[in-house]
Amino acid sequence: MATHLKWHDVVSVHEFVAPEPDEEPSGDLAVMLTGGGARAAYQVGLLRGLARHFPTVHFQIVTGVSAGAINAAFLAANGGSLQQKVDRLTDLWRVLECDRVFRPNYASLLPFRRRGMHGLFGSEPLAALLGEILHCPARNAPIEGIRENLRHGTLEAVSLLTLDYSTGQTVRWIQGRAFDHFDGPNRRSALTEITIEHILASTALPFVFPAVRIGDRWHGDGGIRLSAPLSPALHLGATRVLAMSTGYQPAACEANGPVVRGYPPAAQILGQLVNAVFLDAIDEDVVRMERINEMIRRLPPAERDGLKPIDLFVLRPSRDLARLAAGYQRLLPRSMRLFIRALGGYETESSDFLSLLMFDPSYLRLLIEIGEEDVEARVGELGEFLWSAAAMPPPRERSHGGRTSDHSSVPRKITSATVK
Repeated sequence: MATHLKWHDVVSVHEFVAPEPDEEPSGDLAVMLTGGGARAAYQVGLLRGLARHFPTVHFQIVTGVSAGAINAAFLAANGGSLQQKVDRLTDLWRVLECDRVFRPNYASLLPFRRRGMHGLFGSEPLAALLGEILHCPARNAPIEGIRENLRHGTLEAVSLLTLDYSTGQTVRWIQGRAFDHFDGPNRRSALTEITIEHILASTALPFVFPAVRIGDRWHGDGGIRLSAPLSPALHLGATRVLAMSTGYQPAACEANGPVVRGYPPAAQILGQLVNAVFLDAIDEDVVRMERINEMIRRLPPAERDGLKPIDLFVLRPSRDLARLAAGYQRLLPRSMRLFIRALGGYETESSDFLSLLMFDPSYLRLLIEIGEEDVEARVGELGEFLWSAAAMPPPRERSHGGRTSDHSSVPRKITSATVK
């Protein structure tokens, strides 16, 4: 049994539980993919950059929530090298259009309509697309690719998150290795075989997409009540976590500037709700991890009781992806443009809600390019974080933007306290 730092909730934050002191850490590397609708194309760009510079990097643990669950399931279900997986994932995202992901379903919200879908958009197109790309014949059938990768040892565990509407609990669905049980009033974990229904449920933003039935319960977007998005990877034994967020962090002067004048339109209000669901949780969780890591580092080794900091690296957009989406509204289907206009989407400079639904190839390709550029800008830091016996073979010289980087010396550990 590999030792790892267990991260539990306490007083709405976290609590570390000491591992057995005579065991050694496993060095398992996890990737955590957050939500953001169409903005998840940015994660594809990050993965492309990683595959180019670090072709032998290997994620033993894959976790995802909301749109990140689509990318997580794809990585967990596909075989081959990271480059091969990412090439296939890129082919998918570069041509995605709205009608391949959702279809308008406005009538479902009318008060006299008692049956059918209960969301502004139906998710049948996405269900069909997932069945096609994951080679899964039925929505409730186990995804064979995940089974195979677990069987061959190329994957240790995968976890997707949903919200159980009937209990209000965040559910961590886990396939793979045994995990550290730590349930509470607002969360529970469940061993399962991941299906398309789990992916659809994790992406089902309230009122926008319909809830999904899993067993006898109805589930929605896993980001709604998620307070600790990093915790599934840690409970599964990860000692290093690469988190891929779609949230842009503006400078103070930029953040203080209003993006709408007068009374906020519905699109602006929805955008703030979207940020609260998808982006705020990961930012707050990173800050908490930084503080706990710092507390542990300040303790003399003899007093740590086996506790060790978790190595964390966070990648996030260098540009505001929501603000960029506004320039592509004209490319959306007419019904979508009318819907966005009705919500006041043209009255704000940065439409986070619009960016969720901007499944247009031109916009998605731009996000992929930005992701690649952001990896390029931090490739030296990433090399130090990723290089270890558990993640990569003996280092070799790589050309980074015309410079040659030699990682022949032991790299400096990068933890959550030393990354942006």
